[in-house]
Amino acid sequence: MILKFIDRKDELKALEGLYNERRAHFVLIYGRRRIGKTELVKQFINDKKAFYFLARKEPMELELKRLITGFNRKFNVFIEAKNLEDFFEEVREFGRLVFVIDEFPYWVEEDRSIPSIFQYIWDEILKDSKIMLILLGSSISTMESLMSYKNPLYGRRTAQIKLSTLGFFDIGEALPGYSWKELVKVYGAIDGIPAYLQYFDDTLGVEENIERNFYNKVNVLYEDAERLLKDELREPITYLNILKAINEGKTKLTEIANEAKVAVTNLPKYLKTLETLDLIYKEFPVTVRERKRFGVYRVKDFYYRFWLRFVYPYRDDIEIGAIRFEDFQEDFNGYLGEVFERVAREFLIRLNSERKLPFRFTKIGRWWDREEEIDLVAVNSLGGDVGFFEAKWKDLSKRDALKVLKKLEEKSEKVKPGDRKHYGIIAKSIKGKDRLREKGYLVFDLKDFENGEPPTQ
Repeated sequence: MILKFIDRKDELKALEGLYNERRAHFVLIYGRRRIGKTELVKQFINDKKAFYFLARKEPMELELKRLITGFNRKFNVFIEAKNLEDFFEEVREFGRLVFVIDEFPYWVEEDRSIPSIFQYIWDEILKDSKIMLILLGSSISTMESLMSYKNPLYGRRTAQIKLSTLGFFDIGEALPGYSWKELVKVYGAIDGIPAYLQYFDDTLGVEENIERNFYNKVNVLYEDAERLLKDELREPITYLNILKAINEGKTKLTEIANEAKVAVTNLPKYLKTLETLDLIYKEFPVTVRERKRFGVYRVKDFYYRFWLRFVYPYRDDIEIGAIRFEDFQEDFNGYLGEVFERVAREFLIRLNSERKLPFRFTKIGRWWDREEEIDLVAVNSLGGDVGFFEAKWKDLSKRDALKVLKKLEEKSEKVKPGDRKHYGIIAKSIKGKDRLREKGYLVFDLKDFENGEPPTQ
Protein backbone atom coordinates (compact mmCIF):
# COMPACT_ATOMS: atom_id res chain seq x y z
CA MET A 1 0.00 0.00 0.00
CA ILE A 2 1.57 3.30 -1.10
CA LEU A 3 0.29 6.31 0.76
CA LYS A 4 -0.34 9.63 -0.88
CA PHE A 5 1.92 12.51 0.08
CA ILE A 6 1.13 13.81 3.55
CA ASP A 7 0.55 17.53 3.32
CA ARG A 8 2.88 19.61 5.44
CA LYS A 9 0.41 22.45 5.36
CA ASP A 10 2.48 25.02 7.27
CA GLU A 11 5.61 24.49 5.18
CA LEU A 12 3.69 24.52 1.90
CA LYS A 13 1.93 27.71 2.94
CA ALA A 14 5.28 29.33 3.75
CA LEU A 15 6.76 28.36 0.38
CA GLU A 16 3.67 29.59 -1.46
CA GLY A 17 3.91 32.89 0.40
CA LEU A 18 7.51 33.36 -0.73
CA TYR A 19 6.67 32.41 -4.30
CA ASN A 20 3.78 34.88 -4.47
CA GLU A 21 6.09 37.76 -3.63
CA ARG A 22 7.25 37.58 -7.26
CA ARG A 23 10.89 38.29 -6.42
CA ALA A 24 14.08 36.29 -6.02
CA HIS A 25 14.34 33.98 -3.03
CA PHE A 26 17.11 31.77 -1.72
CA VAL A 27 15.65 28.99 0.44
CA LEU A 28 17.38 26.22 2.40
CA ILE A 29 15.33 23.11 3.28
CA TYR A 30 16.95 20.39 5.35
CA GLY A 31 16.36 17.55 7.77
CA ARG A 32 17.35 13.95 8.36
CA ARG A 33 16.82 11.35 5.64
CA ARG A 34 13.34 9.92 5.05
CA ILE A 35 11.72 13.06 6.49
CA GLY A 36 9.92 14.13 3.30
CA LYS A 37 12.01 17.05 1.98
CA THR A 38 11.87 15.95 -1.64
CA GLU A 39 8.15 15.20 -1.53
CA LEU A 40 7.46 18.59 0.02
CA VAL A 41 9.28 20.40 -2.78
CA LYS A 42 7.76 18.26 -5.52
CA GLN A 43 4.31 19.03 -4.14
CA PHE A 44 5.19 22.74 -4.12
CA ILE A 45 6.48 22.88 -7.71
CA ASN A 46 3.76 20.64 -9.13
CA ASP A 47 1.83 23.50 -10.78
CA LYS A 48 4.74 25.88 -11.39
CA LYS A 49 7.45 26.45 -13.96
CA ALA A 50 10.25 24.65 -12.21
CA PHE A 51 13.40 22.60 -12.61
CA TYR A 52 14.37 19.85 -10.16
CA PHE A 53 17.88 18.40 -10.06
CA LEU A 54 19.15 15.62 -7.80
CA ALA A 55 22.87 16.04 -7.09
CA ARG A 56 25.21 13.08 -6.99
CA LYS A 57 28.58 12.34 -5.42
CA GLU A 58 30.37 12.89 -8.73
CA PRO A 59 33.14 15.25 -9.93
CA MET A 60 31.73 18.71 -10.53
CA GLU A 61 32.65 18.61 -14.22
CA LEU A 62 30.30 15.67 -14.68
CA GLU A 63 27.63 17.23 -12.50
CA LEU A 64 27.71 20.48 -14.51
CA LYS A 65 27.32 18.54 -17.74
CA ARG A 66 24.41 16.55 -16.32
CA LEU A 67 22.79 19.73 -14.95
CA ILE A 68 22.96 21.53 -18.29
CA THR A 69 21.75 18.48 -20.24
CA GLY A 70 18.78 18.03 -17.91
CA PHE A 71 17.81 21.70 -18.10
CA ASN A 72 18.06 21.76 -21.90
CA ARG A 73 15.89 18.65 -22.15
CA LYS A 74 13.29 19.99 -19.70
CA PHE A 75 12.79 23.32 -21.49
CA ASN A 76 13.77 22.28 -25.02
CA VAL A 77 16.57 24.85 -25.23
CA PHE A 78 20.27 24.78 -26.05
CA ILE A 79 22.42 26.29 -23.32
CA GLU A 80 26.19 25.96 -23.30
CA ALA A 81 28.19 26.93 -20.23
CA LYS A 82 31.74 26.37 -19.00
CA ASN A 83 30.84 26.77 -15.34
CA LEU A 84 27.96 27.23 -12.93
CA GLU A 85 28.18 31.01 -13.09
CA ASP A 86 27.71 31.06 -16.88
CA PHE A 87 24.87 28.56 -16.60
CA PHE A 88 22.92 30.65 -14.10
CA GLU A 89 23.44 33.74 -16.26
CA GLU A 90 21.31 31.91 -18.82
CA VAL A 91 18.83 30.62 -16.24
CA ARG A 92 18.01 34.11 -14.94
CA GLU A 93 16.55 34.95 -18.35
CA PHE A 94 13.77 32.40 -17.85
CA GLY A 95 11.76 34.80 -15.68
CA ARG A 96 9.72 33.34 -12.84
CA LEU A 97 11.23 29.89 -12.20
CA VAL A 98 11.69 27.63 -9.18
CA PHE A 99 15.15 26.04 -9.39
CA VAL A 100 15.69 23.13 -6.99
CA ILE A 101 18.97 21.36 -6.22
CA ASP A 102 18.40 18.31 -4.02
CA GLU A 103 21.19 16.85 -1.85
CA PHE A 104 23.26 20.02 -2.28
CA PRO A 105 25.73 18.84 0.43
CA TYR A 106 27.10 16.31 -2.10
CA TRP A 107 28.46 19.25 -4.10
CA VAL A 108 29.86 20.93 -1.01
CA GLU A 109 31.66 17.73 -0.05
CA GLU A 110 32.98 17.29 -3.59
CA ASP A 111 34.22 20.86 -4.04
CA ARG A 112 34.87 23.16 -1.06
CA SER A 113 34.60 26.22 -3.31
CA ILE A 114 30.89 25.58 -3.96
CA PRO A 115 29.64 27.94 -1.18
CA SER A 116 31.81 30.73 -2.61
CA ILE A 117 30.58 30.01 -6.12
CA PHE A 118 26.96 30.19 -4.99
CA GLN A 119 27.70 33.38 -3.08
CA TYR A 120 28.69 34.93 -6.41
CA ILE A 121 25.71 33.34 -8.22
CA TRP A 122 23.30 34.83 -5.69
CA ASP A 123 24.92 38.24 -5.23
CA GLU A 124 25.76 38.99 -8.86
CA ILE A 125 23.27 36.95 -10.90
CA LEU A 126 20.09 35.86 -9.10
CA LYS A 127 19.43 38.36 -6.31
CA ASP A 128 17.65 40.83 -8.60
CA SER A 129 16.01 38.17 -10.80
CA LYS A 130 12.69 36.33 -10.45
CA ILE A 131 14.34 32.99 -9.69
CA MET A 132 13.38 31.08 -6.54
CA LEU A 133 16.47 29.00 -5.71
CA ILE A 134 15.86 26.10 -3.30
CA LEU A 135 18.70 23.99 -1.92
CA LEU A 136 17.82 20.73 -0.15
CA GLY A 137 20.04 18.60 2.05
CA SER A 138 19.98 15.60 4.37
CA SER A 139 23.34 16.42 5.92
CA ILE A 140 22.12 18.67 8.71
CA SER A 141 25.62 19.73 9.70
CA THR A 142 26.50 20.81 6.16
CA MET A 143 23.23 22.68 5.63
CA GLU A 144 23.52 24.48 8.95
CA SER A 145 27.13 25.36 8.17
CA LEU A 146 25.85 27.31 5.14
CA MET A 147 24.12 29.62 7.63
CA SER A 148 27.12 30.05 9.90
CA TYR A 149 28.96 33.36 10.20
CA LYS A 150 32.18 32.11 8.58
CA ASN A 151 30.47 30.59 5.52
CA PRO A 152 30.44 32.60 2.27
CA LEU A 153 26.66 32.10 2.08
CA TYR A 154 26.07 33.64 5.50
CA GLY A 155 23.24 36.16 5.34
CA ARG A 156 22.25 35.25 1.76
CA ARG A 157 19.31 32.95 2.42
CA THR A 158 15.88 34.58 2.51
CA ALA A 159 14.26 31.65 4.31
CA GLN A 160 15.07 28.26 5.83
CA ILE A 161 12.93 25.27 6.76
CA LYS A 162 14.15 22.45 8.98
CA LEU A 163 11.78 19.52 8.65
CA SER A 164 11.17 17.26 11.62
CA THR A 165 9.19 14.06 12.04
CA LEU A 166 5.41 14.18 11.97
CA GLY A 167 3.61 14.30 15.28
CA PHE A 168 1.46 11.50 16.65
CA PHE A 169 -1.80 13.12 15.58
CA ASP A 170 -0.48 13.61 12.05
CA ILE A 171 0.13 9.90 11.53
CA GLY A 172 -3.53 9.36 12.41
CA GLU A 173 -4.41 11.25 9.23
CA ALA A 174 -2.10 8.98 7.22
CA LEU A 175 -3.50 5.71 8.64
CA PRO A 176 -7.22 6.37 9.15
CA GLY A 177 -8.04 2.68 9.46
CA TYR A 178 -6.35 2.42 12.85
CA SER A 179 -7.73 3.22 16.30
CA TRP A 180 -5.78 5.43 18.72
CA LYS A 181 -4.54 2.33 20.52
CA GLU A 182 -3.15 0.91 17.29
CA LEU A 183 -1.62 4.26 16.31
CA VAL A 184 0.37 4.31 19.56
CA LYS A 185 1.91 1.00 18.47
CA VAL A 186 2.67 2.37 14.99
CA TYR A 187 4.26 5.48 16.53
CA GLY A 188 6.39 3.27 18.76
CA ALA A 189 7.73 1.35 15.76
CA ILE A 190 8.32 4.03 13.10
CA ASP A 191 7.75 7.36 14.89
CA GLY A 192 6.36 10.02 12.53
CA ILE A 193 8.82 9.42 9.70
CA PRO A 194 6.87 10.02 6.46
CA ALA A 195 8.86 7.63 4.27
CA TYR A 196 8.18 4.75 6.64
CA LEU A 197 4.42 5.28 6.81
CA GLN A 198 4.09 3.99 3.25
CA TYR A 199 5.17 0.54 4.41
CA PHE A 200 2.26 0.19 6.85
CA ASP A 201 -1.08 -1.05 5.50
CA ASP A 202 -3.93 -0.04 7.82
CA THR A 203 -6.11 -2.85 6.50
CA LEU A 204 -3.75 -5.22 8.34
CA GLY A 205 -3.02 -5.46 12.04
CA VAL A 206 -0.13 -3.40 13.42
CA GLU A 207 1.67 -6.52 14.61
CA GLU A 208 1.45 -8.05 11.11
CA ASN A 209 2.90 -4.88 9.61
CA ILE A 210 5.76 -4.93 12.12
CA GLU A 211 6.42 -8.60 11.39
CA ARG A 212 6.51 -8.00 7.64
CA ASN A 213 8.74 -4.93 7.77
CA PHE A 214 11.15 -5.55 10.63
CA TYR A 215 11.48 -9.34 10.71
CA ASN A 216 12.17 -9.94 7.03
CA LYS A 217 15.73 -9.19 5.94
CA VAL A 218 14.72 -8.05 2.43
CA ASN A 219 12.57 -5.17 3.69
CA VAL A 220 13.76 -1.59 4.14
CA LEU A 221 12.91 -1.13 7.82
CA TYR A 222 14.94 -4.19 8.77
CA GLU A 223 18.22 -2.50 7.85
CA ASP A 224 17.57 1.19 7.24
CA ALA A 225 18.73 2.29 10.69
CA GLU A 226 22.20 0.93 9.99
CA ARG A 227 22.13 2.05 6.36
CA LEU A 228 21.55 5.67 7.35
CA LEU A 229 24.60 5.60 9.62
CA LYS A 230 26.77 4.05 6.90
CA ASP A 231 25.68 6.72 4.42
CA GLU A 232 26.42 9.61 6.79
CA LEU A 233 29.37 8.53 8.95
CA ARG A 234 32.88 7.19 8.63
CA GLU A 235 32.66 5.02 11.75
CA PRO A 236 29.10 3.67 11.66
CA ILE A 237 29.76 0.78 14.04
CA THR A 238 31.12 3.09 16.73
CA TYR A 239 28.07 5.35 16.44
CA LEU A 240 25.79 2.31 16.46
CA ASN A 241 27.38 1.07 19.69
CA ILE A 242 26.88 4.49 21.27
CA LEU A 243 23.22 4.59 20.23
CA LYS A 244 22.70 1.08 21.58
CA ALA A 245 24.29 2.02 24.92
CA ILE A 246 22.07 5.08 25.29
CA ASN A 247 18.98 3.10 24.30
CA GLU A 248 19.77 0.54 27.00
CA GLY A 249 19.74 3.22 29.67
CA LYS A 250 23.38 4.31 29.76
CA THR A 251 22.78 8.05 29.78
CA LYS A 252 25.91 9.55 31.34
CA LEU A 253 29.29 9.99 29.65
CA THR A 254 31.24 7.38 31.63
CA GLU A 255 28.42 4.81 31.32
CA ILE A 256 28.10 5.31 27.56
CA ALA A 257 31.88 5.22 27.03
CA ASN A 258 32.29 1.98 29.01
CA GLU A 259 29.41 0.24 27.25
CA ALA A 260 30.37 1.40 23.73
CA LYS A 261 34.12 0.84 24.27
CA VAL A 262 34.97 4.44 23.38
CA ALA A 263 37.48 6.62 25.20
CA VAL A 264 35.50 9.01 27.37
CA THR A 265 37.65 11.91 26.12
CA ASN A 266 36.58 11.16 22.53
CA LEU A 267 32.93 10.55 23.31
CA PRO A 268 31.70 14.20 23.21
CA LYS A 269 32.55 14.57 19.51
CA TYR A 270 30.56 11.43 18.67
CA LEU A 271 27.61 12.62 20.74
CA LYS A 272 27.71 16.04 19.07
CA THR A 273 27.54 14.39 15.65
CA LEU A 274 24.57 12.24 16.68
CA GLU A 275 22.82 15.34 18.04
CA THR A 276 23.44 17.16 14.75
CA LEU A 277 21.94 14.22 12.88
CA ASP A 278 18.84 14.50 15.11
CA LEU A 279 19.34 10.95 16.41
CA ILE A 280 19.89 11.79 20.09
CA TYR A 281 19.17 14.69 22.41
CA LYS A 282 20.15 15.72 25.90
CA GLU A 283 17.22 15.97 28.28
CA PHE A 284 17.05 18.02 31.47
CA PRO A 285 14.46 18.15 34.26
CA VAL A 286 11.95 20.73 33.07
CA THR A 287 12.38 22.97 36.12
CA VAL A 288 16.20 22.97 36.15
CA ARG A 289 17.89 26.19 35.09
CA GLU A 290 21.49 25.16 35.64
CA ARG A 291 22.05 22.64 32.84
CA LYS A 292 25.59 21.44 33.39
CA ARG A 293 25.01 18.59 35.82
CA PHE A 294 21.55 17.12 35.40
CA GLY A 295 21.21 16.18 31.72
CA VAL A 296 20.85 12.65 30.36
CA TYR A 297 21.16 11.46 26.76
CA ARG A 298 18.26 9.75 25.01
CA VAL A 299 17.68 8.33 21.53
CA LYS A 300 15.37 10.77 19.80
CA ASP A 301 13.08 8.86 17.45
CA PHE A 302 11.13 5.71 18.11
CA TYR A 303 12.21 3.99 14.89
CA TYR A 304 15.75 3.79 16.23
CA ARG A 305 14.57 2.96 19.75
CA PHE A 306 12.43 0.10 18.44
CA TRP A 307 15.08 -1.19 16.04
CA LEU A 308 17.85 -1.09 18.66
CA ARG A 309 15.70 -2.91 21.19
CA PHE A 310 13.76 -5.47 19.16
CA VAL A 311 15.69 -6.02 15.92
CA TYR A 312 19.42 -5.27 16.01
CA PRO A 313 20.39 -7.62 18.89
CA TYR A 314 18.54 -10.53 17.23
CA ARG A 315 19.49 -10.18 13.57
CA ASP A 316 21.26 -13.53 13.35
CA ASP A 317 18.13 -15.24 14.67
CA ILE A 318 15.82 -13.20 12.44
CA GLU A 319 17.78 -14.11 9.32
CA ILE A 320 17.28 -17.83 9.92
CA GLY A 321 13.65 -17.38 10.95
CA ALA A 322 14.26 -18.36 14.58
CA ILE A 323 12.61 -15.23 16.07
CA ARG A 324 9.36 -13.47 15.26
CA PHE A 325 7.80 -10.30 16.59
CA GLU A 326 5.28 -12.32 18.60
CA ASP A 327 8.21 -13.38 20.82
CA PHE A 328 8.45 -9.77 22.09
CA GLN A 329 4.80 -8.97 22.77
CA GLU A 330 5.14 -8.56 26.53
CA ASP A 331 8.32 -6.50 26.28
CA PHE A 332 6.77 -4.39 23.48
CA ASN A 333 3.79 -3.55 25.65
CA GLY A 334 6.16 -2.36 28.38
CA TYR A 335 8.12 -0.32 25.83
CA LEU A 336 4.89 1.41 24.77
CA GLY A 337 4.85 3.08 28.19
CA GLU A 338 7.68 5.40 27.14
CA VAL A 339 6.03 5.91 23.75
CA PHE A 340 2.76 6.88 25.39
CA GLU A 341 4.57 9.41 27.57
CA ARG A 342 5.44 11.40 24.45
CA VAL A 343 1.94 10.90 23.03
CA ALA A 344 0.53 12.33 26.27
CA ARG A 345 2.91 15.27 25.99
CA GLU A 346 1.69 16.01 22.45
CA PHE A 347 -1.91 15.69 23.63
CA LEU A 348 -1.39 18.23 26.43
CA ILE A 349 0.35 20.63 24.04
CA ARG A 350 -2.65 20.30 21.75
CA LEU A 351 -5.07 21.06 24.59
CA ASN A 352 -2.91 23.99 25.65
CA SER A 353 -2.93 25.53 22.18
CA GLU A 354 -6.71 25.11 22.00
CA ARG A 355 -7.08 26.62 25.50
CA LYS A 356 -8.89 23.54 26.79
CA LEU A 357 -7.00 23.32 30.09
CA PRO A 358 -7.82 25.37 33.22
CA PHE A 359 -4.34 26.92 32.98
CA ARG A 360 -1.78 27.84 30.32
CA PHE A 361 1.75 26.49 30.25
CA THR A 362 4.84 27.75 28.46
CA LYS A 363 7.00 24.63 28.75
CA ILE A 364 6.49 20.96 29.45
CA GLY A 365 8.77 18.01 30.10
CA ARG A 366 9.89 15.31 32.48
CA TRP A 367 11.09 16.00 35.99
CA TRP A 368 13.32 13.82 38.14
CA ASP A 369 15.77 13.84 41.00
CA ARG A 370 17.78 11.01 42.55
CA GLU A 371 14.72 9.39 44.11
CA GLU A 372 11.56 10.35 42.23
CA GLU A 373 10.33 10.99 38.69
CA ILE A 374 7.24 12.67 37.25
CA ASP A 375 6.32 11.92 33.65
CA LEU A 376 5.18 15.43 32.70
CA VAL A 377 5.37 18.77 34.45
CA ALA A 378 3.74 21.72 32.66
CA VAL A 379 4.98 25.09 33.87
CA ASN A 380 3.73 28.61 33.24
CA SER A 381 6.92 30.66 33.35
CA LEU A 382 4.92 33.90 33.49
CA GLY A 383 2.53 32.91 36.25
CA GLY A 384 2.14 30.59 39.19
CA ASP A 385 0.39 27.59 37.60
CA VAL A 386 2.05 24.18 37.48
CA GLY A 387 0.50 20.99 36.11
CA PHE A 388 1.68 17.53 37.17
CA PHE A 389 0.75 14.53 35.03
CA GLU A 390 1.43 10.82 34.87
CA ALA A 391 1.13 8.93 31.58
CA LYS A 392 -0.01 5.32 32.03
CA TRP A 393 -0.27 2.82 29.19
CA LYS A 394 -2.80 0.89 31.26
CA ASP A 395 -6.52 0.43 31.80
CA LEU A 396 -7.13 2.05 35.19
CA SER A 397 -9.98 1.63 37.61
CA LYS A 398 -11.10 4.69 39.59
CA ARG A 399 -9.27 3.29 42.61
CA ASP A 400 -6.06 2.77 40.60
CA ALA A 401 -6.28 6.30 39.26
CA LEU A 402 -6.72 7.79 42.72
CA LYS A 403 -3.63 5.95 43.96
CA VAL A 404 -1.59 7.38 41.08
CA LEU A 405 -2.93 10.88 41.74
CA LYS A 406 -2.23 10.76 45.48
CA LYS A 407 1.31 9.56 44.83
CA LEU A 408 1.70 12.33 42.24
CA GLU A 409 0.67 14.94 44.82
CA GLU A 410 3.32 13.62 47.20
CA LYS A 411 6.06 13.69 44.55
CA SER A 412 5.10 17.21 43.45
CA GLU A 413 6.15 18.58 46.83
CA LYS A 414 9.77 18.11 45.75
CA VAL A 415 9.31 20.25 42.66
CA LYS A 416 9.56 24.04 42.59
CA PRO A 417 6.22 25.16 44.06
CA GLY A 418 3.60 27.10 42.15
CA ASP A 419 0.75 29.25 43.40
CA ARG A 420 -1.79 26.92 41.78
CA LYS A 421 -1.13 23.21 41.29
CA HIS A 422 -3.06 20.93 38.95
CA TYR A 423 -2.88 17.13 38.90
CA GLY A 424 -3.81 14.73 36.14
CA ILE A 425 -3.46 11.38 34.38
CA ILE A 426 -3.45 10.40 30.71
CA ALA A 427 -4.06 6.65 30.35
CA LYS A 428 -5.23 4.01 27.89
CA SER A 429 -8.59 3.99 29.65
CA ILE A 430 -9.89 5.24 33.01
CA LYS A 431 -13.09 4.22 34.74
CA GLY A 432 -14.93 6.86 36.70
CA LYS A 433 -13.42 9.78 34.78
CA ASP A 434 -16.36 12.07 35.49
CA ARG A 435 -16.16 11.60 39.26
CA LEU A 436 -12.43 12.21 39.23
CA ARG A 437 -12.98 15.37 37.22
CA GLU A 438 -15.56 16.51 39.75
CA LYS A 439 -12.77 16.35 42.32
CA GLY A 440 -10.74 18.76 40.18
CA TYR A 441 -8.37 16.26 38.57
CA LEU A 442 -7.42 16.55 34.89
CA VAL A 443 -8.14 13.03 33.70
CA PHE A 444 -7.95 11.87 30.06
CA ASP A 445 -7.79 8.63 28.14
CA LEU A 446 -7.75 7.56 24.47
CA LYS A 447 -11.44 8.39 24.05
CA ASP A 448 -10.63 12.05 24.70
CA PHE A 449 -8.13 12.31 21.86
CA GLU A 450 -10.67 13.50 19.30
CA ASN A 451 -14.20 14.62 20.13
CA GLY A 452 -14.46 11.93 22.79
CA GLU A 453 -14.17 9.10 20.28
CA PRO A 454 -11.31 7.18 18.66
CA PRO A 455 -10.97 7.46 14.85
CA THR A 456 -12.54 4.04 14.28
CA GLN A 457 -14.88 1.92 16.39
